[in-house]
Amino acid sequence: MTGEQTWLAVLVVASVVVVVIALLFGVVIILLRQIDHHAARTYTAGKQIAQNTVALWTLEQTNRDLIAIRDAARAAARPDDREGGPLGAVAERVQEWLGGSDDEPRP
Repeated sequence: MTGEQTWLAVLVVASVVVVVIALLFGVVIILLRQIDHHAARTYTAGKQIAQNTVALWTLEQTNRDLIAIRDAARAAARPDDREGGPLGAVAERVQEWLGGSDDEPRP
């Protein structure tokens, strides 16, 4: 092999290596873009889930407040009001909102 043929072989091998590396970088860039796209979708979905579930805390607080109102109405009702009086009606209505048995208040 002459010196000229050696340089030509080295040049061909180096060119092939450069092309392979360029193709690998292209594949990596495509994969990174896909990952970025999926990460953005996941972030958006997470924000929507957080927005949709923030009301759960307020529902729990409302439930506790309704139980307190029901208990206060029952405590303030006169014995003759418990069956059809205004405070008895309030206690019954709140119990309907709460659902379930009035013996088992919800948390």
